Amino acid sequence: MKKKFFSFLLLLLLASSQAMACRCANPGPKRAYAGADAVVWVKIKAVEQVREDMARMETEVFQSWKSKVTEDMDILTVFSETVVCPYVGQEGETHLLYLKRSSSLSEEFRAGKPEGFWTNNCMGNWSESYPQATKHIQWLNRYGRKT
Repeated sequence: MKKKFFSFLLLLLLASSQAMACRCANPGPKRAYAGADAVVWVKIKAVEQVREDMARMETEVFQSWKSKVTEDMDILTVFSETVVCPYVGQEGETHLLYLKRSSSLSEEFRAGKPEGFWTNNCMGNWSESYPQATKHIQWLNRYGRKT
């Protein structure tokens, strides 16, 4: 009986430490914008798990703020870690994404990762199905710099 109870407690502790690794309050639009290198309103065209710890989303950009993210074509690749605080949408969904350039990330985080734009769950991202996405887009259209 003690062994089962101890195993249950250990399992509970491990599960809660995993869940706590990504606890965050999504910032409001002003704070999210300030912390991002670029902000985009995109439709996800494809999602690929490129490594155990990383996913890549191919997106079609409808609107961008703060920094220009694409050249002639409106296709942008966005990466997300899949271990801690991932933010990975599904093909066909529309999302507001706050992005960091890999060159802006800490050296420890950049190690072994491709150049490009990165996002995670705690940056202020929202699927269009959430009312917060509308709130953020209204703020961006009023105060953000469109590119």
